[in-house]
Amino acid sequence: MMLSLRNVSKSYITAEGRLEILKSIDFDLDAGESVALTGESGSGKSTLLHLAGGLDDPDAGQILCAGDDIAALDDRGRAEYRRLSVGLVFQQFNLIPSLDVAANISFHAKLARRHDREWERQLVERLGIDMLLARYPEQLSGGQQQRVAIGRTLAARPKLFLADEPTGNLDEETGDAVLDIMLSLTKTAGAALLMVTHSSRLARKLDRTVHLHAGKIT
Repeated sequence: MMLSLRNVSKSYITAEGRLEILKSIDFDLDAGESVALTGESGSGKSTLLHLAGGLDDPDAGQILCAGDDIAALDDRGRAEYRRLSVGLVFQQFNLIPSLDVAANISFHAKLARRHDREWERQLVERLGIDMLLARYPEQLSGGQQQRVAIGRTLAARPKLFLADEPTGNLDEETGDAVLDIMLSLTKTAGAALLMVTHSSRLARKLDRTVHLHAGKIT
């Protein structure tokens, strides 16, 4: 089991009082498996990804990655978890403005000590960004920045991919190519992919779909 959530709940305090986002969630994701996470806006999809990625703490429950309880880690432990085990592709690209595309792509892989020039060469070619390597983020379109962010994540070969609408800024052909790379690496590396998507067409490419409604998996 790559990722396991046990009785996970999360709420936030608002001006109107406590707002429950996730309610006693149980969820399992196997190594080598890809799962599409669907649901209406506000159903808790992004919150679930943030918890699984060690970016936030649950109010209750366990979050296990390869048997380690992520919710029990301190800040340093969670940072190490994100550096070594998790690949995050969110709607905010978070590229480093002072680094060119080539350096942005290799950044995470070098931190994780998995820098592989040949693997990066294959990635940039398949992502169609091999002609952009000397440019800086401010010189790229939104779709180009998205491809660079995805390349940076894939370059580090993480055990767990967490993706929030990763192809949302891409045309259909490029989006399909990007997803194919993610699915291929998931299978061959024994990793796991949890992807938020509103596209039923893309969801069908993954092994299975789970649906969040009103903070619960249905």
